[in-house]
Amino acid sequence: MRPLLATTALALLALSLPAVAQQGPGWVDPPAKAADKHASPAKPAAEPASPTVTQSEAAAPAQRETRSTAVNETPAAHRSARGTRRAGEERQARRQAAREAEARSQRSARVAPPVFTAPPREAPSTGAQGMARAEPDPRFPEWAGSAQRLSEAYLDSVSSPGDGMAAAAPRFYGAKVRFHGRTMSLAALMAEKRRFARRWPERRYEPQGEPRVSCNAATQSCLVRTVHDFTAASPGRGARSQGVGELMLTVSFANGRPVIVEETSRVLRRGALSASIGGRGGA
Repeated sequence: MRPLLATTALALLALSLPAVAQQGPGWVDPPAKAADKHASPAKPAAEPASPTVTQSEAAAPAQRETRSTAVNETPAAHRSARGTRRAGEERQARRQAAREAEARSQRSARVAPPVFTAPPREAPSTGAQGMARAEPDPRFPEWAGSAQRLSEAYLDSVSSPGDGMAAAAPRFYGAKVRFHGRTMSLAALMAEKRRFARRWPERRYEPQGEPRVSCNAATQSCLVRTVHDFTAASPGRGARSQGVGELMLTVSFANGRPVIVEETSRVLRRGALSASIGGRGGA
């Protein structure tokens, strides 16, 4: 009997197992251990917060480095900008100066335009006037001869002993004479000649070759230039002077008779001196 009951119970149990398996998904509250087993794997989901913090912390040094680089690069950038501005200002100043110079040049050109003048052309000679300009004054040869003879006679008078040169002065000079740059009367000139004659009582003047004579029709005068040897001595003072000089006389024909109206002279070369001599080396 017992074996029969056991067999019947096993058969009932085997038949009830499929029904139980079909009702399994209807469970609402699983056992607590099962919940713990399913909840524990959720912990790793909270762990990614840690890399986020680490990434933020890593980004901070990078930002600081970027700010540091920007701070370090700022002065160089400012200097470069200043250099660029300065170069631009200099170029602008040069262009402005060039424009102003061009404007000044244009103003000058407007105020004072260049003047181009052709060389004057001589008018063609016509009639008697043209012939008179082309030919020298017919009086020149006569004037030149008279002026040369007067100059030679004057040198002869200077070579005369004593006061002879002073006494002969009225024969050669006009009423007013320009003597070595000073204008004086004939009387004052005679006194000057007298002092020279007494200072150098022994004198000799010899012309070298022919004098040079040039005449001027406007002033009616001729200039006579004579190079001469001269010797002057003063036995009482023990002085002697000699050398080569040039005498320049202006002879006027304004009043008809030739007279000396200007006299000057210079020493070209001095010879041996026996004493310290002053004076002009001529009369």
